[in-house]
Amino acid sequence: MNPLLLVRDLTKHYRLPRESVLQPGPIVHALRGVSFELQAGKSLGIVGESGSGKSTLARLVMALEPPTSGAVTLLGRDLHALPSDALRAARRDFQMVFQDPYGSLDPRQRVGRIVAEAPAHRDRPRADHAAEADRRR
Repeated sequence: MNPLLLVRDLTKHYRLPRESVLQPGPIVHALRGVSFELQAGKSLGIVGESGSGKSTLARLVMALEPPTSGAVTLLGRDLHALPSDALRAARRDFQMVFQDPYGSLDPRQRVGRIVAEAPAHRDRPRADHAAEADRRR
């Protein structure tokens, strides 16, 4: 059975600003060789200390940043190899819940409704989304 999400040897380095004109800035190794699989219908939690690379991993898996090396494959498609229009279409198949639940989730709604909201909007034109938002205000 093929995994829904396959992450292989994901690595991300950031170059910091130069400290002198004659030398390049130092490199921060944010992620080193992270790999995992996620099967359809399963959940995965990423836990770690502050600064351990959880948010960097999330940005790479969401294809919001390119990795230094490695691959992220969703439904058999390498997200970082997709052209921008295909990546935009692929993003309909996944979403991120940010670390701060108060900034991401409306405490006045039940979790089931919040989670069901994204798939309900997925195939509707953006104009419909704006009209619905106006009705809710």
